[in-house]
Amino acid sequence: MENTKGNKSKKMNYRTATGAKNPYARARKQRALFILGVFAIIAAFFLFQIVSSHVSKNNVDHKLTVETARYGQVKDENDQLKGRVKQMNDENYLEKLIRSKYFYTKKGETVYNLPMDAN
Repeated sequence: MENTKGNKSKKMNYRTATGAKNPYARARKQRALFILGVFAIIAAFFLFQIVSSHVSKNNVDHKLTVETARYGQVKDENDQLKGRVKQMNDENYLEKLIRSKYFYTKKGETVYNLPMDAN
């Protein structure tokens, strides 16, 4: 008789269809929370990867615009230097440059320095 009373008391604690306690409810709830926790950790990892790649992309884009502008300046400077090299190969220009900058004269020539106009 005690066995039947013990079984009845267990059955009374395990109410199911009537909204009472379910013996597996706690285990199911823990399992669900564990699965949700693992999913949340994986989702957080992927979210972190997306954010860090976005920040990295923005940094690279900024560096690209800076370097593109710098490239344009260097290209312009290179074009100017190429033009000066062409001018240096011209003997008439080179002679004028040496005469004006270093006051170089031919035999028999005299150089006079005149004050520049105030205008």
